[in-house]
Amino acid sequence: MPQDKVTAEGVAVKNLPASAARMVPFPIPARMLIDVVMISDVVCVIMAAVIARIAYVDLVLDASAPLEPYLVVSCVMSIVLHQVMRVQGLYDVTALARWPAYYWKLLLSIILSFLLVIALGYLLKISADYSRGWMLTWLALSVVTISLSRPLAAMIQRRLAASGATARRAVVLVPGTAKEGLEDLLDLPRASPGVVVTRTMFVDLKDPEATAGTVNALISAGERDEFDEVIIAVSDDLPATRALLVEPLSALSVDVWLHMSELSMPVHGVAYLGDAAVLHVKRRPQPVREWSYVVKQALDYVGAAVGLVLLFPLMVFAAIAIKLDSRGPVFFQQRRNGFNQRVIKVYKFRTMTVTEDDKVVQASRGDRRVTRVGRVLRATSIDELPQLINVLKGEMSLVGPRPHAISHNEHYGKYLRRYTHRHAVKPGITGLAQVNGFRGPTEDLELMRKRIECDLEYIENWSLWLDIKIIARTIVAGCIHKNAF
Repeated sequence: MPQDKVTAEGVAVKNLPASAARMVPFPIPARMLIDVVMISDVVCVIMAAVIARIAYVDLVLDASAPLEPYLVVSCVMSIVLHQVMRVQGLYDVTALARWPAYYWKLLLSIILSFLLVIALGYLLKISADYSRGWMLTWLALSVVTISLSRPLAAMIQRRLAASGATARRAVVLVPGTAKEGLEDLLDLPRASPGVVVTRTMFVDLKDPEATAGTVNALISAGERDEFDEVIIAVSDDLPATRALLVEPLSALSVDVWLHMSELSMPVHGVAYLGDAAVLHVKRRPQPVREWSYVVKQALDYVGAAVGLVLLFPLMVFAAIAIKLDSRGPVFFQQRRNGFNQRVIKVYKFRTMTVTEDDKVVQASRGDRRVTRVGRVLRATSIDELPQLINVLKGEMSLVGPRPHAISHNEHYGKYLRRYTHRHAVKPGITGLAQVNGFRGPTEDLELMRKRIECDLEYIENWSLWLDIKIIARTIVAGCIHKNAF
């Protein structure tokens, strides 16, 4: 552990650990290494396409073809792969350092990107211009080269960290009136690996002369390249903070941050609306943001369309069985809250002798309202298949929090603080709560609380790979459950 010492200026200083002592003349932000990895992926894809073209088209097929079309396709593939990997969080410092844990997600991203490019080529009617053997060779070479690049990049990352090149050496400045929240700043090395607090300095803004002396000492340390950034704990006197601390530090080529301990919420960014500076404190959920939204929409529409085609005979058989078993319509529509709490009509196969909407009574084991065919449909979750139509209408998603009856939303919303947060994304036919066993009637508040926790965990940690896993678990084991009755 580094030991404290006191300088002539009376400032508490942390002895630099070995990781903070630079062995290179300039700092290398971790983001730069990620950018290099992005560029290397592009190079790998394009080089793999060229090598595959030479190896398969020229040598195996003994044919001649211009190189330009292959370069164009490989560039398109590079753009698609870049976006897919960004959505999957693969261009992240943690994902690079722990690449073995992210390998299957990496492999899936490469394969998915190739499938998207092939689908694009099919739509443009140019897929026949390229040999299937070349495509498979290109895919294999891309997988091999990108896979080999990850351990190499991780090794470079470790060596840069060991040399101190990527260490963020920070000084913490604490005005006398900013005592609260200091624990968060002093805990930075543990909470944020890669950050080294080299100095913790206390200043009294009511004594400008003494503050100026402390800041001058800090500037002298900065001139000796002893830190990279300064974190200032915000005091009650913001004008003095700016005049006595921020402005003088502009003489140094360092980053300056303000820490607001009273703002007990995450800040995602700062922007200007006109001349007004605003803090971004809440972000749209990942499944409905930027490229994630596009990817999830593509999965929903393609998956729902394919599902309807494959399951159409089963749905016709279920409809005939319902008509033969009891009087009433084949389909049952119920109003439920969807995305942003909008009211939607959710389709199901009718499984009861009643079609409740306003005041819904949950089904129970041995419920007499359930028909003979309905009991089979509910036990196998076949009654939910018409919701594929809701997905194609853009009202639901294949995966997401299950939509609850409006009366249930009104009831549970009074007792569970974050209950309505589940409506920040589209409701799903299946979800994380369902594959984890939280389905069927909610007999008490605690069961609903656990279900909501799963819904919020899904929203906060969404990825394409998570959706695919939930769909696979639903197909393999999730359709039949002891609570489905």
